[in-house]
Amino acid sequence: MTPIPPEPSHSLAEWMSALQDAVSISDLSIPGTHNSAAHHFSFPSVRCQRSSIKKQLENGVRFLDIRLSKPYSSSCISTGNDLQVVHGAFPVALLHPVKLSRILSDVFEFLSAHPSEAVIISLKNEGPFKWTTNELSAMLWDGYIVQLRHKWFLEPRIPQLGEVRGRAILFRRFGCPNEKWDMFGFPATSWKYNTTGEDMVNGQLLAVQDVCELPTSDAIKEKTQYVESHMIRAAQMGSNTLFVNFTTAANFWNPSCWPRAVAKTVRSGIIDALKNTTGRCGILIMDFPDSDDWVIVKNVVARNQILSISA
Repeated sequence: MTPIPPEPSHSLAEWMSALQDAVSISDLSIPGTHNSAAHHFSFPSVRCQRSSIKKQLENGVRFLDIRLSKPYSSSCISTGNDLQVVHGAFPVALLHPVKLSRILSDVFEFLSAHPSEAVIISLKNEGPFKWTTNELSAMLWDGYIVQLRHKWFLEPRIPQLGEVRGRAILFRRFGCPNEKWDMFGFPATSWKYNTTGEDMVNGQLLAVQDVCELPTSDAIKEKTQYVESHMIRAAQMGSNTLFVNFTTAANFWNPSCWPRAVAKTVRSGIIDALKNTTGRCGILIMDFPDSDDWVIVKNVVARNQILSISA
């Protein structure tokens, strides 16, 4: 598949610079990564990426999926409550803790260098430790948000691009106190595990495909069909719907269903859907999207050309 190149004056590091301020984030086709920080040396069932978050952003990725745990070891507690990044019950790196503070530093550094861009950051609690009610929200608010509020978009709605250039959009997959509901990001807590469906969130329809469990490798074909179907619906439905499409799935106990193997198989379905549809595809969340020189990312970004200033 030959990608439609971005405008010559705009690299993938600044592909949003060609778009109008008035366009809604829900109208865009946005490349994303699943367990975005899982690019370090780890178990093959845990690793989902090859490229660092910096490299992902430079190559057009604008949705980051980050799962958080309480620190596994004292070496992670450099700031008092420095949350550790995990994939399920496992740390994303075996040799050292990966800290949320480091990831946010990379994102904000990128946005400072490329102020035309916006990055959606999905945060979710995982890991082997039990969380008390609103514990994660308190740790995030006090340690990572309140002092940097100017760098975040924290309203519970989907913004227009012009409102969020140079900022991170919080996509919240954890609970928070009622008194903070209207200042703690888009509340993406409603979808059920391992399913596909729609929910009305603060007047915005959220359509999610996140079928993530594979009993056997034979189920990868069905997963691919879910991905393709959600892409087609995104191209057909109105702009008030935010489409979130996880192309990822796995089975921890079955090597033929580990992330790399699944990504390789699902790729062909994504490519077919991109060939056979026009219009937006929503947020497309992938493992190993750097394959073939980021060709799928380039084609997702190219879907936005109709929204450019020159269109």
